[in-house]
Amino acid sequence: MADAGRPTFLRANRLEQETLTIVVGLAMAATLAFMSPAFLDANNLVSLQTAIAPALIVGIGMMTLFMIGRFDLSVGSVMGMSGIVVAMALDAGAPVPLAFAAGLLTGIAVGAFNGLMVAYFGISHLITTLGVLYMLRGIIEVVMVGEKLGGFTGFPPEFTRLAQWTMGGVSGFFVFALLLCAAFEIFLRLTVPGRRLLFLGGNPQAARAIGLNTARIQFFAFVLSGGLAAFAGIMMTARAGMANRYMGEGLEMQIFIACLIGGGSIAGGKGSYIGALVGVVFITLMTNAFNLLGVPSEWQAVGIGTFLIGVIMVDAIIARGKSGSS
Repeated sequence: MADAGRPTFLRANRLEQETLTIVVGLAMAATLAFMSPAFLDANNLVSLQTAIAPALIVGIGMMTLFMIGRFDLSVGSVMGMSGIVVAMALDAGAPVPLAFAAGLLTGIAVGAFNGLMVAYFGISHLITTLGVLYMLRGIIEVVMVGEKLGGFTGFPPEFTRLAQWTMGGVSGFFVFALLLCAAFEIFLRLTVPGRRLLFLGGNPQAARAIGLNTARIQFFAFVLSGGLAAFAGIMMTARAGMANRYMGEGLEMQIFIACLIGGGSIAGGKGSYIGALVGVVFITLMTNAFNLLGVPSEWQAVGIGTFLIGVIMVDAIIARGKSGSS
């Protein structure tokens, strides 16, 4: 009885929701393996890795924002824009490192703009990032006028190898994304700046009272989100060997859902990078299930939209319960 009041390991490490999502995800994977033999096919497993890697990298940035009570709806457009920038630079004859830097700086610049508007001008993160989403999609359409549906192709081998190398059938890009997620989880749990993210999201007034520069933290969180989205876009361009107007389209909603079901909250103050991984894997499995079971694309959109509404409702109820109890 002496341990009755002691929190469990999962509660102490804020992993209860993540664990629940893992259990449901494993059940989904087992069901898929039973219902569709193609699920365990080597090509499908490679496809899953290819889908998880960029989404996880973007999810790391989104989860960082969730922790401080913010989110970024422009990440899909940043992916697409950065991929096109690096492709245009390569097409113009720029060396691979310079083209890579150009694409990365594009995302960082967009993230800095978002951070400036939200952190220093006090504009809603919803309005800012939604506006940037449409602005970048418009720029992409203007840039791609006259280009074929396939967009830019014919990249040098030293660029495509960045995301196409494998180790024993496992994508190197996928392994890198996992290592990056692990590094951010260590940062969150074992460093003072990492712990400050959750503290700021959970109690902004107290964070300001003890002298935390909340505006600067928000600014750099948006810069991180933009930079990671750009990196994911560049790597996806290298992986696919092409850059077109469709890259990243609609990805922001999938990442948003993934972070919510992975333990994040739009109210801030909770979340983990393990949760970002778990959520991304869950959403990827759900999309893969739709495809393997032959669900029409329009009904896939209905399913994902319904799931999003349900997750937001649950998150809102939990957030209201927390504010009521406090």
